[in-house]
Amino acid sequence: MNFKNKSNFTTRLNSRLAIGAVALASAVMFSCSKVNEQQPYAKLDPKDAFSNPERIGKAAVGMYDALQNPEFLGGRVLLYADQRGLDANIAGYFTNIGTFDMQSINNFAFNCWSGGYRTINETNFFSINLKENEAVVGPTVAAGYYAEAKFIRALSYFYLVNTFAQTYADQPTAAESGVPLILTAPRDGAEATDPKNKVKRNTVQEIYDQMIKDLTEAAAVLPVKTGDAFADHARATKGAAHALLSRIYLYQGNWAKARDFADSVLLSSNKYELDATPAAAFSAGNYQTSKERIFSVAMNSGDNPNTNNALGQHYGSNGRADVSISKLYRTLPNFDYQTDLRGKPLFSYNINKDNGDTIAFYTKKFFGTSTFDAWVPVIRLAEVMLIKAEALARLNTGAPDAAAVKLLNDIRARAKASVLAPATQAELITNILTERRIELAFEGHGVTDFQRTKRDIPAHGNVVLQKWNGNYTIFPLPFAEVERNPNMKQNEGY
Repeated sequence: MNFKNKSNFTTRLNSRLAIGAVALASAVMFSCSKVNEQQPYAKLDPKDAFSNPERIGKAAVGMYDALQNPEFLGGRVLLYADQRGLDANIAGYFTNIGTFDMQSINNFAFNCWSGGYRTINETNFFSINLKENEAVVGPTVAAGYYAEAKFIRALSYFYLVNTFAQTYADQPTAAESGVPLILTAPRDGAEATDPKNKVKRNTVQEIYDQMIKDLTEAAAVLPVKTGDAFADHARATKGAAHALLSRIYLYQGNWAKARDFADSVLLSSNKYELDATPAAAFSAGNYQTSKERIFSVAMNSGDNPNTNNALGQHYGSNGRADVSISKLYRTLPNFDYQTDLRGKPLFSYNINKDNGDTIAFYTKKFFGTSTFDAWVPVIRLAEVMLIKAEALARLNTGAPDAAAVKLLNDIRARAKASVLAPATQAELITNILTERRIELAFEGHGVTDFQRTKRDIPAHGNVVLQKWNGNYTIFPLPFAEVERNPNMKQNEGY
Protein backbone atom coordinates (compact mmCIF):
# COMPACT_ATOMS: atom_id res chain seq x y z
CA MET A 1 0.00 0.00 0.00
CA ASN A 2 1.47 3.33 -0.97
CA PHE A 3 0.58 6.08 1.48
CA LYS A 4 1.10 9.56 0.13
CA ASN A 5 2.54 12.54 1.93
CA LYS A 6 0.73 14.72 4.42
CA SER A 7 -0.40 17.38 1.97
CA ASN A 8 -1.93 14.84 -0.41
CA PHE A 9 -3.53 12.98 2.48
CA THR A 10 -5.03 16.15 3.95
CA THR A 11 -6.33 17.23 0.56
CA ARG A 12 -7.99 13.86 0.16
CA LEU A 13 -9.30 13.94 3.69
CA ASN A 14 -11.05 17.22 3.05
CA SER A 15 -12.26 16.41 -0.46
CA ARG A 16 -15.00 13.98 0.61
CA LEU A 17 -15.05 12.76 -2.96
CA ALA A 18 -15.01 9.18 -2.08
CA ILE A 19 -18.02 7.07 -1.33
CA GLY A 20 -21.02 8.11 -3.34
CA ALA A 21 -23.91 6.75 -1.35
CA VAL A 22 -22.70 7.06 2.22
CA ALA A 23 -25.41 9.57 3.05
CA LEU A 24 -27.94 7.02 1.88
CA ALA A 25 -26.25 4.16 3.67
CA SER A 26 -26.46 6.00 6.97
CA ALA A 27 -30.24 5.86 6.73
CA VAL A 28 -30.05 2.25 7.93
CA MET A 29 -29.63 3.71 11.39
CA PHE A 30 -31.79 6.79 11.42
CA SER A 31 -34.21 8.72 9.26
CA CYS A 32 -34.35 12.50 9.16
CA SER A 33 -35.45 12.95 5.57
CA LYS A 34 -36.84 11.13 2.57
CA VAL A 35 -33.59 9.40 1.76
CA ASN A 36 -35.10 7.54 -1.19
CA GLU A 37 -35.42 10.90 -2.91
CA GLN A 38 -31.80 11.93 -2.36
CA GLN A 39 -29.02 11.78 -4.92
CA PRO A 40 -25.77 10.00 -4.04
CA TYR A 41 -23.20 12.09 -2.21
CA ALA A 42 -21.42 14.51 -4.55
CA LYS A 43 -23.44 12.86 -7.35
CA LEU A 44 -20.58 10.43 -7.90
CA ASP A 45 -21.73 6.97 -8.89
CA PRO A 46 -19.85 4.17 -7.07
CA LYS A 47 -18.84 2.75 -10.43
CA ASP A 48 -16.95 5.98 -11.09
CA ALA A 49 -15.58 6.26 -7.55
CA PHE A 50 -13.98 2.82 -7.89
CA SER A 51 -12.97 3.06 -11.52
CA ASN A 52 -9.21 3.58 -11.10
CA PRO A 53 -6.54 3.21 -8.37
CA GLU A 54 -6.39 6.93 -7.60
CA ARG A 55 -10.11 7.18 -6.98
CA ILE A 56 -10.11 4.05 -4.86
CA GLY A 57 -7.30 5.59 -2.82
CA LYS A 58 -9.42 8.69 -2.30
CA ALA A 59 -12.34 6.51 -1.31
CA ALA A 60 -10.15 4.82 1.32
CA VAL A 61 -9.21 8.21 2.74
CA GLY A 62 -12.91 9.01 2.86
CA MET A 63 -13.23 6.47 5.68
CA TYR A 64 -10.84 8.53 7.80
CA ASP A 65 -12.76 11.63 6.82
CA ALA A 66 -15.87 9.95 8.28
CA LEU A 67 -13.85 9.15 11.41
CA GLN A 68 -13.41 12.89 11.92
CA ASN A 69 -17.14 13.34 12.54
CA PRO A 70 -17.23 16.19 15.10
CA GLU A 71 -20.05 14.51 17.02
CA PHE A 72 -18.12 11.25 17.37
CA LEU A 73 -14.39 10.57 16.96
CA GLY A 74 -13.72 14.16 16.03
CA GLY A 75 -13.51 14.21 19.82
CA ARG A 76 -16.97 14.43 21.29
CA VAL A 77 -17.32 10.75 22.19
CA LEU A 78 -14.18 11.01 24.35
CA LEU A 79 -15.51 14.12 26.04
CA TYR A 80 -18.81 12.40 26.84
CA ALA A 81 -16.99 9.64 28.73
CA ASP A 82 -15.02 12.20 30.70
CA GLN A 83 -18.10 14.26 31.56
CA ARG A 84 -19.45 11.19 33.36
CA GLY A 85 -16.17 10.58 35.18
CA LEU A 86 -14.61 12.52 38.06
CA ASP A 87 -11.65 14.38 36.61
CA ALA A 88 -13.42 17.05 34.56
CA ASN A 89 -15.94 19.47 36.00
CA ILE A 90 -19.45 19.21 34.60
CA ALA A 91 -19.95 21.59 31.69
CA GLY A 92 -23.28 23.36 31.50
CA TYR A 93 -23.15 23.22 27.71
CA PHE A 94 -23.44 19.41 27.78
CA THR A 95 -26.78 19.44 29.50
CA ASN A 96 -27.56 16.39 31.63
CA ILE A 97 -24.61 14.25 30.49
CA GLY A 98 -22.44 14.78 33.55
CA THR A 99 -25.43 14.77 35.89
CA PHE A 100 -26.70 11.40 34.64
CA ASP A 101 -30.21 12.61 33.87
CA MET A 102 -30.36 12.54 30.08
CA GLN A 103 -33.55 11.91 28.12
CA SER A 104 -33.90 9.87 24.95
CA ILE A 105 -34.60 13.05 22.95
CA ASN A 106 -31.16 14.40 23.86
CA ASN A 107 -29.45 15.78 20.73
CA PHE A 108 -25.98 14.77 21.90
CA ALA A 109 -27.08 11.13 22.09
CA PHE A 110 -28.68 11.31 18.64
CA ASN A 111 -25.67 12.97 17.03
CA CYS A 112 -23.19 10.58 18.66
CA TRP A 113 -25.19 7.55 17.53
CA SER A 114 -25.60 8.80 13.98
CA GLY A 115 -21.95 9.91 13.77
CA GLY A 116 -20.75 6.46 14.80
CA TYR A 117 -22.97 4.61 12.40
CA ARG A 118 -22.21 6.95 9.53
CA THR A 119 -18.56 6.00 9.96
CA ILE A 120 -19.36 2.28 10.13
CA ASN A 121 -21.56 2.47 7.06
CA GLU A 122 -18.82 4.23 5.16
CA THR A 123 -16.41 1.39 5.89
CA ASN A 124 -19.03 -1.18 4.88
CA PHE A 125 -19.95 0.66 1.69
CA PHE A 126 -16.29 1.03 0.77
CA SER A 127 -15.58 -2.68 1.29
CA ILE A 128 -18.60 -3.80 -0.73
CA ASN A 129 -17.65 -1.64 -3.70
CA LEU A 130 -13.97 -2.50 -3.48
CA LYS A 131 -14.86 -6.17 -3.60
CA GLU A 132 -16.66 -5.62 -6.89
CA ASN A 133 -13.73 -3.63 -8.31
CA GLU A 134 -10.79 -5.42 -6.70
CA ALA A 135 -9.12 -6.06 -10.04
CA VAL A 136 -8.58 -2.31 -10.43
CA VAL A 137 -5.93 -2.29 -7.67
CA GLY A 138 -5.09 -5.98 -7.35
CA PRO A 139 -5.52 -8.30 -4.34
CA THR A 140 -2.49 -7.11 -2.36
CA VAL A 141 -3.42 -3.43 -2.36
CA ALA A 142 -7.07 -4.32 -1.80
CA ALA A 143 -6.15 -6.40 1.25
CA GLY A 144 -4.56 -3.34 2.81
CA TYR A 145 -7.66 -1.26 2.19
CA TYR A 146 -9.95 -3.94 3.65
CA ALA A 147 -7.72 -4.01 6.74
CA GLU A 148 -8.06 -0.26 7.19
CA ALA A 149 -11.84 -0.53 6.87
CA LYS A 150 -11.93 -3.25 9.52
CA PHE A 151 -9.77 -1.23 11.90
CA ILE A 152 -11.99 1.85 11.57
CA ARG A 153 -15.15 -0.22 11.99
CA ALA A 154 -13.81 -1.91 15.13
CA LEU A 155 -12.69 1.41 16.59
CA SER A 156 -16.12 2.91 15.97
CA TYR A 157 -17.88 -0.05 17.55
CA PHE A 158 -15.67 0.18 20.63
CA TYR A 159 -16.93 3.66 21.40
CA LEU A 160 -20.54 2.95 20.38
CA VAL A 161 -20.89 -0.16 22.54
CA ASN A 162 -19.24 1.53 25.53
CA THR A 163 -21.40 4.63 25.20
CA PHE A 164 -24.81 3.10 24.53
CA ALA A 165 -24.55 -0.29 26.24
CA GLN A 166 -23.54 -1.59 29.63
CA THR A 167 -19.92 -2.59 30.05
CA TYR A 168 -18.73 -6.08 29.12
CA ALA A 169 -18.31 -6.83 32.83
CA ASP A 170 -22.08 -6.69 33.33
CA GLN A 171 -24.12 -9.15 31.22
CA PRO A 172 -22.35 -9.49 27.86
CA THR A 173 -24.50 -12.36 26.57
CA ALA A 174 -27.88 -10.87 27.53
CA ALA A 175 -30.19 -10.58 24.52
CA GLU A 176 -30.25 -7.16 22.82
CA SER A 177 -27.82 -5.75 25.38
CA GLY A 178 -25.38 -4.22 22.91
CA VAL A 179 -25.84 -2.15 19.78
CA PRO A 180 -26.82 -3.22 16.25
CA LEU A 181 -24.03 -5.03 14.41
CA ILE A 182 -24.09 -3.80 10.82
CA LEU A 183 -21.65 -5.41 8.40
CA THR A 184 -23.14 -4.30 5.11
CA ALA A 185 -24.51 -1.12 3.56
CA PRO A 186 -27.46 -0.28 1.31
CA ARG A 187 -26.85 0.58 -2.31
CA ASP A 188 -29.38 3.39 -2.54
CA GLY A 189 -32.18 5.16 -0.71
CA ALA A 190 -34.80 2.58 -1.58
CA GLU A 191 -32.69 -0.23 -0.14
CA ALA A 192 -31.87 1.88 2.91
CA THR A 193 -35.56 2.17 3.80
CA ASP A 194 -36.30 -1.52 3.26
CA PRO A 195 -37.96 -3.04 6.36
CA LYS A 196 -35.14 -5.61 6.57
CA ASN A 197 -32.91 -2.83 7.85
CA LYS A 198 -35.03 -2.34 10.96
CA VAL A 199 -32.69 -4.51 12.96
CA LYS A 200 -32.49 -5.57 16.59
CA ARG A 201 -29.64 -4.88 18.95
CA ASN A 202 -26.95 -7.54 19.17
CA THR A 203 -25.42 -8.70 22.42
CA VAL A 204 -22.38 -6.99 23.89
CA GLN A 205 -20.51 -10.27 23.39
CA GLU A 206 -21.29 -10.28 19.66
CA ILE A 207 -19.97 -6.74 19.28
CA TYR A 208 -16.75 -7.64 21.09
CA ASP A 209 -16.36 -10.81 19.05
CA GLN A 210 -16.67 -8.81 15.83
CA MET A 211 -14.20 -6.15 17.00
CA ILE A 212 -11.67 -8.86 17.83
CA LYS A 213 -12.24 -10.59 14.50
CA ASP A 214 -11.88 -7.34 12.55
CA LEU A 215 -8.74 -6.27 14.36
CA THR A 216 -7.10 -9.72 14.23
CA GLU A 217 -7.66 -9.90 10.47
CA ALA A 218 -6.54 -6.31 10.00
CA ALA A 219 -3.36 -6.73 12.06
CA ALA A 220 -2.29 -9.65 9.86
CA VAL A 221 -2.18 -7.33 6.85
CA LEU A 222 -1.49 -3.82 8.10
CA PRO A 223 2.09 -2.50 7.90
CA VAL A 224 4.28 -2.03 10.94
CA LYS A 225 5.17 1.33 9.46
CA THR A 226 4.48 2.94 6.11
CA GLY A 227 7.50 5.16 5.66
CA ASP A 228 5.28 8.24 5.82
CA ALA A 229 5.23 10.03 9.18
CA PHE A 230 1.69 11.32 8.76
CA ALA A 231 0.23 7.94 7.77
CA ASP A 232 2.13 6.15 10.56
CA HIS A 233 0.21 8.22 13.10
CA ALA A 234 -3.12 8.90 11.36
CA ARG A 235 -3.83 5.71 9.42
CA ALA A 236 -4.21 2.17 10.67
CA THR A 237 -1.03 0.19 11.37
CA LYS A 238 -0.27 -3.18 12.91
CA GLY A 239 0.67 -1.46 16.17
CA ALA A 240 -2.61 0.45 16.26
CA ALA A 241 -4.61 -2.76 15.76
CA HIS A 242 -2.64 -4.61 18.45
CA ALA A 243 -2.96 -1.69 20.88
CA LEU A 244 -6.72 -1.56 20.42
CA LEU A 245 -6.91 -5.34 20.87
CA SER A 246 -5.03 -5.05 24.15
CA ARG A 247 -7.58 -2.46 25.34
CA ILE A 248 -10.54 -4.59 24.26
CA TYR A 249 -9.19 -7.66 26.06
CA LEU A 250 -8.62 -5.52 29.16
CA TYR A 251 -12.28 -4.50 29.06
CA GLN A 252 -13.22 -8.19 28.77
CA GLY A 253 -11.10 -9.09 31.77
CA ASN A 254 -9.00 -11.39 29.60
CA TRP A 255 -5.77 -10.46 31.33
CA ALA A 256 -3.52 -12.89 29.46
CA LYS A 257 -4.62 -11.66 26.04
CA ALA A 258 -4.41 -8.02 27.19
CA ARG A 259 -0.83 -8.67 28.31
CA ASP A 260 0.11 -10.48 25.12
CA PHE A 261 -1.18 -7.82 22.76
CA ALA A 262 0.38 -5.09 24.88
CA ASP A 263 3.64 -6.97 24.45
CA SER A 264 3.10 -7.04 20.69
CA VAL A 265 3.16 -3.25 20.79
CA LEU A 266 5.97 -2.91 23.32
CA LEU A 267 8.19 -5.31 21.37
CA SER A 268 7.22 -4.02 17.93
CA SER A 269 9.99 -3.36 15.43
CA ASN A 270 8.45 0.10 15.12
CA LYS A 271 10.16 0.78 18.47
CA TYR A 272 7.45 2.80 20.20
CA GLU A 273 8.71 4.74 23.20
CA LEU A 274 7.50 7.38 25.63
CA ASP A 275 8.14 10.95 24.58
CA ALA A 276 10.60 12.90 26.70
CA THR A 277 7.85 14.61 28.70
CA PRO A 278 4.08 14.14 29.01
CA ALA A 279 3.54 17.50 27.31
CA ALA A 280 5.67 16.50 24.30
CA ALA A 281 3.11 13.89 23.22
CA PHE A 282 0.51 16.65 22.93
CA SER A 283 2.60 19.23 21.12
CA ALA A 284 1.23 19.90 17.64
CA GLY A 285 4.77 19.90 16.31
CA ASN A 286 5.16 16.28 17.41
CA TYR A 287 1.91 14.81 16.08
CA GLN A 288 3.70 13.20 13.15
CA THR A 289 6.97 12.33 14.89
CA SER A 290 5.92 11.17 18.35
CA LYS A 291 6.97 7.60 19.09
CA GLU A 292 4.30 7.49 21.81
CA ARG A 293 1.18 8.35 19.80
CA ILE A 294 0.14 5.04 18.24
CA PHE A 295 -3.06 6.22 16.55
CA SER A 296 -4.80 9.58 16.46
CA VAL A 297 -7.63 11.07 14.46
CA ALA A 298 -5.86 13.76 12.46
CA MET A 299 -7.53 17.15 12.39
CA ASN A 300 -6.82 20.58 10.99
CA SER A 301 -8.58 23.90 11.43
CA GLY A 302 -10.72 23.23 8.36
CA ASP A 303 -11.91 19.82 9.55
CA ASN A 304 -13.70 21.03 12.67
CA PRO A 305 -13.95 24.83 12.60
CA ASN A 306 -17.14 25.01 14.65
CA THR A 307 -16.58 26.53 18.07
CA ASN A 308 -19.17 24.10 19.43
CA ASN A 309 -17.23 20.94 18.58
CA ALA A 310 -13.44 21.15 18.55
CA LEU A 311 -11.77 19.63 21.62
CA GLY A 312 -9.48 22.64 21.99
CA GLN A 313 -12.54 24.85 22.19
CA HIS A 314 -14.20 22.84 24.94
CA TYR A 315 -11.09 22.01 26.98
CA GLY A 316 -8.93 25.04 26.28
CA SER A 317 -8.83 28.11 28.50
CA ASN A 318 -8.54 30.30 25.40
CA GLY A 319 -11.52 28.68 23.64
CA ARG A 320 -15.04 28.16 24.92
CA ALA A 321 -13.50 26.85 28.15
CA ASP A 322 -16.51 24.65 28.93
CA VAL A 323 -14.58 21.80 30.56
CA SER A 324 -12.28 22.58 33.44
CA ILE A 325 -10.18 20.27 35.62
CA SER A 326 -11.85 19.13 38.82
CA LYS A 327 -10.46 19.36 42.32
CA LEU A 328 -10.95 15.58 42.51
CA TYR A 329 -8.32 15.22 39.80
CA ARG A 330 -5.90 17.75 41.29
CA THR A 331 -6.02 15.98 44.67
CA LEU A 332 -5.65 12.38 43.47
CA PRO A 333 -3.39 10.16 45.60
CA ASN A 334 0.21 9.94 44.39
CA PHE A 335 -0.26 13.10 42.31
CA ASP A 336 1.40 16.35 43.30
CA TYR A 337 0.21 18.57 40.48
CA GLN A 338 2.64 21.29 41.55
CA THR A 339 5.66 19.12 40.67
CA ASP A 340 4.33 16.27 38.53
CA LEU A 341 4.88 17.08 34.84
CA ARG A 342 1.30 16.00 34.14
CA GLY A 343 0.22 18.82 36.43
CA LYS A 344 1.28 22.42 35.97
CA PRO A 345 3.08 21.98 32.62
CA LEU A 346 -0.14 20.56 31.17
CA PHE A 347 -2.46 23.02 32.91
CA SER A 348 -3.57 26.47 31.86
CA TYR A 349 -5.40 28.86 34.11
CA ASN A 350 -8.12 31.46 34.21
CA ILE A 351 -7.11 34.19 36.62
CA ASN A 352 -9.31 36.59 38.57
CA LYS A 353 -8.31 39.98 37.18
CA ASP A 354 -9.09 41.70 40.47
CA ASN A 355 -7.03 39.64 42.90
CA GLY A 356 -4.87 37.38 40.72
CA ASP A 357 -6.31 34.16 42.14
CA THR A 358 -6.67 31.11 39.95
CA ILE A 359 -10.36 30.52 39.36
CA ALA A 360 -10.21 27.55 36.97
CA PHE A 361 -7.72 24.98 35.68
CA TYR A 362 -7.78 23.64 32.12
CA THR A 363 -5.86 20.93 30.29
CA LYS A 364 -3.44 21.84 27.52
CA LYS A 365 -3.68 18.44 25.83
CA PHE A 366 -5.79 19.86 23.00
CA PHE A 367 -4.20 23.15 22.12
CA GLY A 368 -2.71 22.11 18.76
CA THR A 369 -1.59 25.23 16.92
CA SER A 370 -5.03 26.71 17.53
CA THR A 371 -8.19 25.78 19.41
CA PHE A 372 -9.52 23.91 16.36
CA ASP A 373 -6.83 21.58 15.06
CA ALA A 374 -5.73 19.32 17.92
CA TRP A 375 -5.38 15.69 16.84
CA VAL A 376 -7.65 13.37 18.82
CA PRO A 377 -5.45 10.98 20.88
CA VAL A 378 -7.09 7.57 20.51
CA ILE A 379 -4.32 5.39 21.94
CA ARG A 380 -0.82 6.10 23.25
CA LEU A 381 2.05 3.91 24.41
CA ALA A 382 1.53 5.10 28.00
CA GLU A 383 -1.91 3.46 27.96
CA VAL A 384 -0.49 0.22 26.55
CA MET A 385 2.12 0.14 29.32
CA LEU A 386 -0.57 0.61 31.95
CA ILE A 387 -2.71 -2.09 30.30
CA LYS A 388 0.16 -4.54 30.60
CA ALA A 389 0.84 -3.45 34.17
CA GLU A 390 -2.79 -4.02 35.17
CA ALA A 391 -2.95 -7.36 33.38
CA LEU A 392 0.21 -8.59 35.12
CA ALA A 393 -1.00 -7.29 38.48
CA ARG A 394 -4.28 -9.19 38.16
CA LEU A 395 -2.67 -12.38 36.89
CA ASN A 396 -0.18 -12.57 39.76
CA THR A 397 -2.33 -13.22 42.82
CA GLY A 398 0.60 -13.39 45.20
CA ALA A 399 3.04 -10.59 45.92
CA PRO A 400 2.89 -7.46 43.74
CA ASP A 401 4.13 -8.35 40.26
CA ALA A 402 7.62 -6.86 39.86
CA ALA A 403 7.24 -6.21 36.13
CA ALA A 404 3.95 -4.43 36.74
CA VAL A 405 5.53 -2.24 39.42
CA LYS A 406 8.36 -1.36 37.02
CA LEU A 407 5.95 -0.35 34.25
CA LEU A 408 4.00 1.77 36.72
CA ASN A 409 7.13 3.53 37.89
CA ASP A 410 8.44 3.97 34.32
CA ILE A 411 5.32 6.04 33.61
CA ARG A 412 5.83 8.01 36.81
CA ALA A 413 9.56 8.55 36.22
CA ARG A 414 8.82 10.29 32.93
CA ALA A 415 6.55 12.67 34.87
CA LYS A 416 9.14 13.26 37.64
CA ALA A 417 6.72 11.67 40.12
CA SER A 418 7.72 9.76 43.22
CA VAL A 419 8.49 6.04 43.08
CA LEU A 420 5.71 3.77 44.36
CA ALA A 421 6.33 0.51 46.24
CA PRO A 422 2.95 -1.20 46.72
CA ALA A 423 3.01 -3.89 49.40
CA THR A 424 0.13 -6.07 48.17
CA GLN A 425 -1.55 -7.08 44.94
CA ALA A 426 -4.63 -5.04 45.87
CA GLU A 427 -2.52 -1.95 46.55
CA LEU A 428 -0.72 -2.37 43.23
CA ILE A 429 -4.01 -2.60 41.31
CA THR A 430 -5.30 0.49 43.11
CA ASN A 431 -2.08 2.34 42.25
CA ILE A 432 -2.39 1.39 38.58
CA LEU A 433 -6.03 2.46 38.34
CA THR A 434 -5.15 5.78 39.96
CA GLU A 435 -2.21 6.17 37.59
CA ARG A 436 -4.56 5.65 34.65
CA ARG A 437 -6.61 8.60 35.87
CA ILE A 438 -3.53 10.76 36.28
CA GLU A 439 -1.93 9.83 32.96
CA LEU A 440 -4.97 9.38 30.69
CA ALA A 441 -7.23 12.13 32.00
CA PHE A 442 -9.36 13.92 29.37
CA GLU A 443 -8.70 11.19 26.77
CA GLY A 444 -12.04 9.41 27.01
CA HIS A 445 -11.56 6.91 29.86
CA GLY A 446 -13.48 8.78 32.56
CA VAL A 447 -16.58 6.69 33.18
CA THR A 448 -15.59 3.48 31.40
CA ASP A 449 -12.67 2.74 33.73
CA PHE A 450 -15.16 2.74 36.61
CA GLN A 451 -17.66 0.59 34.74
CA ARG A 452 -15.25 -2.09 33.48
CA THR A 453 -13.80 -2.53 36.99
CA LYS A 454 -17.25 -2.61 38.65
CA ARG A 455 -16.58 0.49 40.71
CA ASP A 456 -19.49 2.83 41.41
CA ILE A 457 -19.11 6.45 40.36
CA PRO A 458 -18.92 8.27 43.73
CA ALA A 459 -21.17 11.17 44.60
CA HIS A 460 -19.53 14.46 43.67
CA GLY A 461 -20.79 18.01 43.60
CA ASN A 462 -24.52 17.83 42.97
CA VAL A 463 -24.27 14.34 41.49
CA VAL A 464 -25.47 11.41 43.57
CA LEU A 465 -23.65 8.08 43.58
CA GLN A 466 -24.18 6.09 40.38
CA LYS A 467 -23.97 2.31 40.39
CA TRP A 468 -21.33 1.12 37.93
CA ASN A 469 -24.04 -0.65 35.90
CA GLY A 470 -26.85 1.75 36.69
CA ASN A 471 -29.42 2.71 34.08
CA TYR A 472 -28.07 6.20 33.58
CA THR A 473 -24.35 5.60 33.38
CA ILE A 474 -24.93 4.89 29.68
CA PHE A 475 -26.58 6.98 26.98
CA PRO A 476 -30.16 6.37 25.88
CA LEU A 477 -30.70 5.17 22.36
CA PRO A 478 -32.03 8.10 20.33
CA PHE A 479 -35.80 8.40 20.60
CA ALA A 480 -36.10 8.88 16.84
CA GLU A 481 -34.34 5.58 16.21
CA VAL A 482 -36.46 3.60 18.65
CA GLU A 483 -39.63 5.26 17.35
CA ARG A 484 -38.73 4.46 13.74
CA ASN A 485 -37.68 0.90 14.43
CA PRO A 486 -40.10 -1.26 16.45
CA ASN A 487 -37.37 -3.93 16.74
CA MET A 488 -35.02 -1.60 18.61
CA LYS A 489 -35.10 -2.04 22.38
CA GLN A 490 -34.48 1.11 24.44
CA ASN A 491 -32.08 1.06 27.39
CA GLU A 492 -33.69 0.42 30.76
CA GLY A 493 -34.98 3.52 32.51
CA TYR A 494 -35.36 5.69 29.43
